[in-house]
Amino acid sequence: MQKKFVSRREGFSLVELIIYIAIFTVSAIFLVAILTTITKIQTRQGSTGEVNRQIGFVGDTLKQMVQNSSLIDMTFGTPTSTLRLRMATSTNDPTLMYLSGTTVYLQQGSSNPVALTDSNVTVTGFTVTPYQNPGGTAIVQLDLSMSYNAGNPAAQLTRSLETSVARVSAAQFDSSVYPASNGTLDLGTATNQWRNGYFSGTLNVNGLTTFGTGVAGATVLKSYGNIGFSASTYGVVFVTPSGSCLLMTLTNAGAIATSSAACP
Repeated sequence: MQKKFVSRREGFSLVELIIYIAIFTVSAIFLVAILTTITKIQTRQGSTGEVNRQIGFVGDTLKQMVQNSSLIDMTFGTPTSTLRLRMATSTNDPTLMYLSGTTVYLQQGSSNPVALTDSNVTVTGFTVTPYQNPGGTAIVQLDLSMSYNAGNPAAQLTRSLETSVARVSAAQFDSSVYPASNGTLDLGTATNQWRNGYFSGTLNVNGLTTFGTGVAGATVLKSYGNIGFSASTYGVVFVTPSGSCLLMTLTNAGAIATSSAACP
């Protein structure tokens, strides 16, 4: 007698299939939502990092230029879109930082302007305002706003920077000022000279003193007191019309005596 074994296979029921599809759909929705959020965060972080990098670069460059400048050549208290600085070296003088269109440029001397920002960002505002404070401190206030240049709304954002940079334009001292070594440093140069000097005490010069270089027909030495000489051999040297020089001194009797002398 033979026994017959009948295998019985059952498939998913309609209810089970609907449940599985629902679970898969919900899982897929969560996965897509998580992936979308991660993508938005990464996009946002990328645009934020780019804007922060460029806005920080412009701010740091302006700070360096102001602190290294010799003069802030602008009208104090007036905001403008162009920073103008005078520099010590002729190759960098003047130095300009300005906004043209949506890009910030830096121009030093006669060199071509260099863009400080690129096409990834759009500069929507660049304003500098110089201020002069008592005590010789000049301050430049910077107001800068920048947006990420992207068509994707998720990547669009705007950042602003409000900062100020100080530099010493004229110093006030409460102690003595002296060089690090004797007879090695200068105050001013032959081409960049100080204008006026005021002293309330003794001025000691251990070298040749020249008055009125390049000034013709003007009084270059004016005294409100006595002019003294440390010895009777010293006097005043005059140049004669013929080009020779005479030293004028005094005798013991108070008479004027002249003698030939080397022209100064």
